[in-house]
Amino acid sequence: MDQREVRAAWEKFVERGALSADLRSSVAASWQRSRNHQITVDRAQAPLVADNELFRHRTRHAPLRHAARCALQNSKTFLGDAGSMMILTDPTGLVIDTQGDARVIEAGRTVHLEHGGRWSEADIGTNAIGAAIAEARPVQIHGAEHFCTEVQRWTCAAVPVHDPSDGELLGVVDISGPASTFNPQSLALAVAVGHHVESILVQSIKQDHEKLLYHFLTKKSLRVSEEYIVLDRRGAVLHASERALSAARDSGLSVDGDAPTRFLKALPFKDWPARLKELLPNASFDLVNNGGAGIGAIIVLHAKRRLLTSDRNVRGSKTAFEPGDGIATPCLENRTRQPSALEKTTKNGGSSFVAQDPTVRAIVRRVESAAARKMPILIRGETGTGKEQLARHAHAASGRAGAFVPINCAALPENLIEAELFGYADGAFTGARRGGAAGLVKEADGGTLFLDEIGEMPVALQAVLLRLLDDWTVRPVGGGGVKVDVFLVSATNATLDRAVAEGRFRSDLLYRLNTLEVRLPRLRDRADFDAIAHHLLHTIDPACDVTAQALARLAPRPWPGNIRELRNMLARLTLGVANGAIDEACVEAALGQVPPAATGSLHDVQRARILMVYAETAGNISETARRLGASRNTIYRALGQKRP
Repeated sequence: MDQREVRAAWEKFVERGALSADLRSSVAASWQRSRNHQITVDRAQAPLVADNELFRHRTRHAPLRHAARCALQNSKTFLGDAGSMMILTDPTGLVIDTQGDARVIEAGRTVHLEHGGRWSEADIGTNAIGAAIAEARPVQIHGAEHFCTEVQRWTCAAVPVHDPSDGELLGVVDISGPASTFNPQSLALAVAVGHHVESILVQSIKQDHEKLLYHFLTKKSLRVSEEYIVLDRRGAVLHASERALSAARDSGLSVDGDAPTRFLKALPFKDWPARLKELLPNASFDLVNNGGAGIGAIIVLHAKRRLLTSDRNVRGSKTAFEPGDGIATPCLENRTRQPSALEKTTKNGGSSFVAQDPTVRAIVRRVESAAARKMPILIRGETGTGKEQLARHAHAASGRAGAFVPINCAALPENLIEAELFGYADGAFTGARRGGAAGLVKEADGGTLFLDEIGEMPVALQAVLLRLLDDWTVRPVGGGGVKVDVFLVSATNATLDRAVAEGRFRSDLLYRLNTLEVRLPRLRDRADFDAIAHHLLHTIDPACDVTAQALARLAPRPWPGNIRELRNMLARLTLGVANGAIDEACVEAALGQVPPAATGSLHDVQRARILMVYAETAGNISETARRLGASRNTIYRALGQKRP
């Protein structure tokens, strides 16, 4: 329906309550909900909360704001002159952040589409933010499709953002602008940004879990005879002994069958000890913080007191923390045990690398042999094929006690590359830190230096790196030389042979880097898709499984983003799981949400694809160009920018 037809349908509904059969179902349902909320069409503005209440909401949702920060900042670039703005709301539809075209942000104040504005359907009728919350899916609302007259001057596209661990609604990402700026690709961009925010949340949760587990391991040896439960900030059980879980269940922690401790998620972290003490009076609690924020707790049931639980039910069973035993499943149900993230972590920080494919298995064997001899390794492969994971495996296989230090050569500031890598002496240049800095190469002394995107390293720095490889002496800016012992692993998705031919990469440096050169195959070319999927799924949600039928539906896809794309897909699929397993229906539903490529002109489709990848890479022009196999100039043109 065009806008005139929508306007006529709106007038008919307002006057008589009759819904046109040609109206989009999401709009019709939202109009009906707006009427049920007793919204009047002459409501000119959304409600606006006071500054102190806005501050509380923004503070409460700080993790979501942090995850969306990069996308919001980048929206200055790709929405700055597009007559649109990006909006982040909390789960109630209250606006907590905005960014984009300054003129549009100012215009939004007239209807309170600004910080503190409430945009649920119950507050201002049909709009994309409110409809996305009500329907739990991406929604686009344009012009006359809005319920209130004043808001019909706007167009908006919104997507819900969910907690990757349990599917709880965290907020909404919305792209809004005057109705005259309507772009059908805005919804695709909003969906891409929403997925990007959720992927950052996944990484944040993973990092918190790793820190929590590390804290647990450092304390575990002090209490080898005790029973433990390790809870993350959401109240999810990461690791526990069967006896501890039994004691917790018997003490009233069974709030619901699937997640007996999830009630803790809604409880302020400072109140955890008192609440847990009520339920487990004979236990002690170690609350773990990271950067001032609570990330979880370790519950300790002491040896003498744990006998209060029904010992006959557990007699003869080993605790999950006894040598050689496994880790208990992260819920109270009996499930098939899967390897845990704890088991996949070595003391050197390395992680397991799935290699059931014969080609990849051979690659891993060669890498392990080279690592044991400290031979420089060059890993090639498309973006997302697992180059850094293989590098970490090489570090673990080398047995080196030092740190694994990854460096993204494309992300180093060009004017400070040498100082970042090799450090600098006190007062070496204006703005230098007092006391100087050791540099990243020195940090890798005794460990492994991983040079990612080595093909993006400027030619001038290649000469400096070549000198380092000659004598392994670090020469800080303004300081003297220091010998280092470093195992070097490099990676690239670029064609270095072509770069050498074009003079963009030194051939003598290439020959020093590739004592062993391996190429990781694309995901679609590997024979261990199922094993990779199970491994990724366990890192995302250990309590979730995936059926063979679902894997069979996923495996034939082209996966241009390789393992990284598969991980993001699995993370999204876990949000729709109802019975503890991703099944074929979940996959079909997720694939059915992909916007059809046939909509609009070929130019519009191509531009929408570029915008989606640009958002996924958090505004990285080079990475966007690499993923799409396009030139940087093409990306700049699609974004309406001039190349700097």
